[in-house]
Amino acid sequence: MASGATPPPTQPAPVAPPPATDMTPPASQPATDPQAGTQTGTTTSTTPSAPPEAPLTDEQIVAVLDAANKKEIDEAQLAQTKAKHKDVKAYARVITQHHTEAKAKQAKLVKKLGITAADSDKSKQLTTETQQAVDQLKALQGPDFDQQFVAVMIQDHQKTLDLLDKRVLQDAKNAELKTLIEKDLRPTIEKHLKDAEALAAKLAPAGTGATGATGAPGGTTGGQHAAGAQSGNQAGQTGVTAGSPGGQGGVQPPAATPAAGAGAGTKGAGTTK
Repeated sequence: MASGATPPPTQPAPVAPPPATDMTPPASQPATDPQAGTQTGTTTSTTPSAPPEAPLTDEQIVAVLDAANKKEIDEAQLAQTKAKHKDVKAYARVITQHHTEAKAKQAKLVKKLGITAADSDKSKQLTTETQQAVDQLKALQGPDFDQQFVAVMIQDHQKTLDLLDKRVLQDAKNAELKTLIEKDLRPTIEKHLKDAEALAAKLAPAGTGATGATGAPGGTTGGQHAAGAQSGNQAGQTGVTAGSPGGQGGVQPPAATPAAGAGAGTKGAGTTK
């Protein structure tokens, strides 16, 4: 370079572009509660299931069977004095006899085996239910009593069968006690249930279900007008009969005079006069 020449201006060094960054936002993560140390994001709540019932001991099974037999006897003895239908009285006598015999057989075996009955939640529950059922039956008279008593017999014997099958026979340890339950008590309970169901069908008024006394579907409330309901439904479905409350989908033309279908539909709704 010649002496005295002006040096060219210094050029700044080129600045490298910043490294490319991934603009995709990170996947959201559930927030964490630092105090609890657990994730607080969206969770699915589940209702805790009830803990399984503890197995019954042989001593507890004896108490449960005693309570079940007493329940049937107390209810049947009341029916022998309050029932009006001769078949209901006869059924009550059979129930009293069979369950008294069952208690005697069990007491004899328990004495032989040296087992002492011990209460459990189940035996206490049966005792409470017995008093409630007897109190309800005492308040009824005539056909109402007969129907309710038979309905209670159906319910009691079905519950007892379920209890024997699902708990007692599975939990029983003593072979002789288990044989008594399986070969003697269970068949008797099953026959009592079938006889009660047949009796309920005989007592049910025309157009009602066999379980009318318990207020189940097909009961006396509204059930006595089943024929009216059917007529009302048929009228409504054709769409030609005016004013048919019992019908489903009937078209009511304006200023039309209600026909007979209206009365039938009203009965079908269970309205009594």
